[in-house]
Amino acid sequence: YYITNNLSSIMADSRSCFARFYNWWVLACVCLGSMAMGLPFFSYGALLPYLSSLFYATTGKVTSQAAMALQPVILLMGITLTGSLSGILEYYMNVRLLNFLLSAGFVLVVGCSYFVSNFTVLTIVAVLTGILGGQINVCNVARLSEWNPRKSGAANGIMGFFMGMSGLLGSVMCSAVINPFNKEPEPVNTTSGVDMLFLDDEVVGNVKYIWLAWAGTILCLFLPGVFILRPPTPEEVCTQDDILSGDSFESVELLPRTKPVGYDYGIKEMLRTPKFYILYLIILILSLTLLTSTELYKFIGIEAINDDKFLNLVGALGAVSNAFGRVTWGLILDRFGTRATYTVAFCIQGPLTIALHYSKWNKWGYLANICIVCFCTGIFTCIAPACQELFGSRELSLKYALTLSAESIGCILFFFLQLGQEYFYGEAAFLTMMGAPSILAAILAFFCFR
Repeated sequence: YYITNNLSSIMADSRSCFARFYNWWVLACVCLGSMAMGLPFFSYGALLPYLSSLFYATTGKVTSQAAMALQPVILLMGITLTGSLSGILEYYMNVRLLNFLLSAGFVLVVGCSYFVSNFTVLTIVAVLTGILGGQINVCNVARLSEWNPRKSGAANGIMGFFMGMSGLLGSVMCSAVINPFNKEPEPVNTTSGVDMLFLDDEVVGNVKYIWLAWAGTILCLFLPGVFILRPPTPEEVCTQDDILSGDSFESVELLPRTKPVGYDYGIKEMLRTPKFYILYLIILILSLTLLTSTELYKFIGIEAINDDKFLNLVGALGAVSNAFGRVTWGLILDRFGTRATYTVAFCIQGPLTIALHYSKWNKWGYLANICIVCFCTGIFTCIAPACQELFGSRELSLKYALTLSAESIGCILFFFLQLGQEYFYGEAAFLTMMGAPSILAAILAFFCFR
């Protein structure tokens, strides 16, 4: 009887402790889920030259750089355009069931890519991956904001850190699975010039196995969230608010001080404010530098750096920089606000994006340049906190999804500008078009976000 009583008491205490700090469990699950969701997108830049080589081996034709970059562009478009669907579905479905269906679908789509060696079919797979990933991302952001209402920037920064680290994980896996012996690409003549492709049969044959490796990793990362993630009850929101207001947090300042909350806009009111369209344009501009640094770093560098492992290292360290940038910019936004955060980040990333064309001739300079640009594009994680600061917390999932849709327009613009690079103007002009708008974004943020 005594032992049973003791066990019951211990289990009750454990449940109480688990419930009291449920927001931390949610944060951990969201971080793992974000890493899983980001793995295909943030690692696609490392994978593109291998896929191009695979298509060349199966068809005998060289797929253009612009066409290859279309896949990550479509992937990002799927993420940004369809994310709002999850906000709608949550009104009609159990959140845990929705999370399970989205996670299972994502794993299956990535795993089934093992059977695909055709450009068109893989592009369709990228669409499906983006659609599912976008909904998972919005669900994750919504759970974080619900469970951490007063520390949204810091919480989203931590989540963004893990999402950025997915690029490190994916790049390392690409090297280990596809090209473990660091075999060099070889020049292949095309109608538009010379492309560097992997012609070794072993490297080409290993490409399909990366999808299985990614699918298994994603499955392991998603599992905890399937059982834990759910919206808080009103009572739990009040409890978490009391915890965040306690001495244990405020006295040691583990997280930044909270900012005063402004007017809480509805969706229609937000769409009538000029600030929404300014933020929309800024996020569109951000997508240009984000795609350039995460998806084209290998294509840009391969002309001057004939070392596949080093270029994968560039992607891996760029992902680490992006991860730290997401945390750093989230903390800066909580402390100094959207205006200062966006102004500084865009001022730095604009000129350095233009400089990528020149820094690639020194591989260590190129590595440093990519790392700094990736660090600045970590401000991506500040979209949701910026929406919360500028427009309030009401219907935050839909506000975030609407703002994030700007990246879809940025993706389309990026694709057409890259087509222009291939047929009308060179890489230097293209990178100038990618970097110069960031300076405009910095000016807009400084003068309009007061």
